[in-house]
Amino acid sequence: MHTSLSSIQSSLPPDDELETIHALLGDEFLTIARMFVIDSAARLDTLSKATSTSDIATMEKISHVLCGSAASIGASAMARYCSAMEMDIRRGQLQQSDVHLLTIRNEYERVAAKLDAMQQAG
Repeated sequence: MHTSLSSIQSSLPPDDELETIHALLGDEFLTIARMFVIDSAARLDTLSKATSTSDIATMEKISHVLCGSAASIGASAMARYCSAMEMDIRRGQLQQSDVHLLTIRNEYERVAAKLDAMQQAG
């Protein structure tokens, strides 16, 4: 049985916790957010290549790392999408890997734009 992306999406809170983590960490959050955007972009490229070649070990590792990174800054939806991909990979269910990748990439773009706006606001 594979993880249903629609069930994950419907169970998500309406937004993420970026502002909450920012309030807790203050200006340090903006530094962490910059690193998250840069590192995650590179990891997404690696995940994309691994997915296209069915490199299961790399797919599992990168989805796990992205999940932790996203969770640490409050990007809960992205973390859940990465976790869903990781769990499907562990079960040997790769048929939705491209869908997982697209969903994660789209959420990353949304989070990166929001972090950029937070950065601009100071």
